[in-house]
Amino acid sequence: MTITDAPSPTTITSPAPASIAVTLYRAPYRPARQPVDVRNPQGYALVTETRRITLPRGRAVLRFEGVAGGIIPVSAVVDGLPGGTVEKNRDARLLSPAALVDGTLGNRVTLRRTDRASGVMRDEEATILSGPTGGVVVRTPNGVEALGCAGLADSLKYARVPADLAAKPVLSVTTDSPSRRTVTVRLSYLATGFDWSASYVGTLRGDRLDLFAWTTLANGNAEGFADAEVQVVAGRLNRQWVAPLEAAATRLQLRCYPLGTTTSDLQMRTFEAAEEIIVTGARMGIPPPPPPPMVVETPAPPAPPAPENLGDVKLYRVPGRATVATKGQKQVALLRQDGVAYTRVYRRRVAVAQPIEAGAVDIVLRVRNEKADGLGIPLPAGTTALYAAHGDTSLLVGTGTMTDRAEGETLLIGAGTSRQVLVTQTPLPNQSARLTVTNTRAVPVDVELPIGYPGGKVEAAGLERIDGIMTWRVTVAPGDTATLDYRY
Repeated sequence: MTITDAPSPTTITSPAPASIAVTLYRAPYRPARQPVDVRNPQGYALVTETRRITLPRGRAVLRFEGVAGGIIPVSAVVDGLPGGTVEKNRDARLLSPAALVDGTLGNRVTLRRTDRASGVMRDEEATILSGPTGGVVVRTPNGVEALGCAGLADSLKYARVPADLAAKPVLSVTTDSPSRRTVTVRLSYLATGFDWSASYVGTLRGDRLDLFAWTTLANGNAEGFADAEVQVVAGRLNRQWVAPLEAAATRLQLRCYPLGTTTSDLQMRTFEAAEEIIVTGARMGIPPPPPPPMVVETPAPPAPPAPENLGDVKLYRVPGRATVATKGQKQVALLRQDGVAYTRVYRRRVAVAQPIEAGAVDIVLRVRNEKADGLGIPLPAGTTALYAAHGDTSLLVGTGTMTDRAEGETLLIGAGTSRQVLVTQTPLPNQSARLTVTNTRAVPVDVELPIGYPGGKVEAAGLERIDGIMTWRVTVAPGDTATLDYRY
């Protein structure tokens, strides 16, 4: 009886997708006033790739190169394989100086040294004994030494790239095809290291407001997604924390200790690290230069498509295609509504019975998110910047933030601070207080003063509860004063 080993499965590599779609989800707990952390985005994305692949008959390992480095392997779904998916793996061993050293332990390399004084370069055989953390130790014909500690410009030259190292992140799946065929495969997966935010720009044109919104797309991964269909989702989804996939090797460290001693109380000397690490393997390439930190596409494009319902959250499609660049961010149009009606309100939130002496108030534009008022679309949370026409130019008059606003709700857009409308509050006996509003403007003003906190017990004639807070709303004539006494 003869036992033969089963043949090894064929390996098929798909270097890049034919088309790609990226749906970005915001960082769940980032406040609207806090900008996106470009260096470490805390949101995530659903990436969907379409690839054309030729499969052999029988079992094969299919390697998807170029997936996002922040991929969550257990979320990956592959559709279109005739034999289904037998197994899937995420290869964390990416090509790097540290991974090269780690993958070549015990093997021979070429140590290239250049004499700093004469400039003479020489090559010698060496064997890597330890590394990459805590320093790299090699054995040369002259003995055992730490790399970079001989006072020469050292570099390592590798004959080949270790077989288990990849220049790009790789997701591999094992499949069993009943016949040889060419198929279209769709790969979908969740990946961390993404985020997005909205930025509203309002322009006052008389009694109407033109509202435009940019969306800032952020990608903290080392992989970019060119010419992608991009969508963003507004709203908070329930998401449990997922431990990130740790890299197979840490950063390369070169450490030197005082020569000829192991005494720990001597001061450590610092030597210059190796200047280069050369790889002669065919997979080594020159990385592209990093993109600029932000790209603003001008002029402003036409109005984007209306948002779509996605359960209880909203989905916004970015018109056309966009590039979600590596380690960067860009801005694309999110929505545009012209001729929106608004009312100007002078507003200040006051603490119960806290003394105030002629305090300034905030100016806000109250906008009803209704179609009758020129809006009536879901608005994602973001920052606001308000401009007003002044001659041939526009001047900034206020900035602020807003939370997610559904159709039918009211939003407030910050428009600065006024010292022409003043608020005074005086404590009175028996748990009472007096509010006084003075209008020095030449026109009547609408004033709102929320008193206390949501659910607080404040009593007075004419108060109404707005967003859970008892609020005094009053219109004050030019040069006039209004007074309210309330109990708490």
